Amino acid sequence: MIGRLALRTVRGRTTSYIASAGAMFAGTALLTAFAALAETGLADRLEALTMLAFIMGGWTVVIVAFGVVSTVSLVVQQRERELALLRTIGTTPGQVRRMVVLETVAVAIPAVLLGILPGIGLGSFVHDRIAGLGVIVGDDLVATWRTALAGAAISLVAAVLASIFAGRRAARVAPVRALAEADSPDRVLTRTKLWIGSVFVLVGIGTGAGTLAMPNGPLLAASAGPACIATAIGLALLSPAIVAAVGRVVSGPAGSAGLALRNLDARASRAGAIVGPLTLLVGIAVGTLYMQSTEDSTAATRPPDDVSAQLAAANYMVVAMIIAFCAIAVTNSLIAATVNRRREFGLLRLTASTRQQVMGMVAVETTVLALVGIVLGSLAALTTTIPYSLVKTGSPVPSGPLWMYLAVIAGAVVISAAATLLPTLRATRERPILALAG
Repeated sequence: MIGRLALRTVRGRTTSYIASAGAMFAGTALLTAFAALAETGLADRLEALTMLAFIMGGWTVVIVAFGVVSTVSLVVQQRERELALLRTIGTTPGQVRRMVVLETVAVAIPAVLLGILPGIGLGSFVHDRIAGLGVIVGDDLVATWRTALAGAAISLVAAVLASIFAGRRAARVAPVRALAEADSPDRVLTRTKLWIGSVFVLVGIGTGAGTLAMPNGPLLAASAGPACIATAIGLALLSPAIVAAVGRVVSGPAGSAGLALRNLDARASRAGAIVGPLTLLVGIAVGTLYMQSTEDSTAATRPPDDVSAQLAAANYMVVAMIIAFCAIAVTNSLIAATVNRRREFGLLRLTASTRQQVMGMVAVETTVLALVGIVLGSLAALTTTIPYSLVKTGSPVPSGPLWMYLAVIAGAVVISAAATLLPTLRATRERPILALAG
């Protein structure tokens, strides 16, 4: 019975589950690519390729896991009213937990399986490009069953763990409280998220500070690079409390802007699921790109080194892959969160709000969330760029053009705007009464 209900739920919430499936698909492809590169490096005894795959792949595991957890948690949060209704008709907390896990597995298995072959293709593409740059000399990509298992298993385990934690939270919520569908202050940030987020922030800051004690050598990037990733994940986990604080502090304006800011305060937990991936995107992009540009600037003052130039090009390509995954996670989360608000938009329309006012409200919400994500991501990037630059150049200011930072910000804003305003525009085209019935 629970299994059939889970499958019907997946079919009935296709858009929301496509968002989590997209994150699992992209994550599996990315992890499979790194697994194939690592297996090739070990098989052909290519030290540079093996080191690149294990260092970048190791942190990619954390990034993909966070992206999958964020999208799965968002989907479950959107279903609190439905799960509460099931509780009122006799469904036990254990049955709710099992249903959430079954739904997630039903979505995850096809998404993960579909991501394996593109992942091998991506790994082959990266391998060929790295070989073309002269970083490695070897045969074709080596991809066995171990490659497929590694990429698929990590994504599937992340999805199942996310569903277990999200299902436990949904099962603990009292039916009457869940039916109210409002994020009360004590639910904005759970104690678990507070502790885990704080630990990640401390690890990131500590890793960045430890970089200052390291010699200027090839291992410096291995220490500095993870600093922005860990800090970004920590700030992303803490972001619901930050969003709620922003909503309370600047909730004075009237009209669409005031409604948008009050929404951020009331829906801070769900807004955090959007700000989180955005923080990760900005933090990783700015931190790693400026770390590499600082390395490039110091290489320019030394005698020509073809190996350094080749490794730099390879690093840029790998970083671009990780940034692309973060962009997919952000887009999926934003679209899923916006589409799920059709009923809310319909109710606003029935209470005399115009389409323009609804669009204005969403635009303000999106702008504030994007700004919060950009600020948090920029702060995370500093834990990498400042110590790395101090060791490399003696200056806390990283080398690199300003346009690179502006391009990252512009990209984050464009992704946020497109993934929210376009679904809102489509949702407000239908008659309000139909949106309420949907």
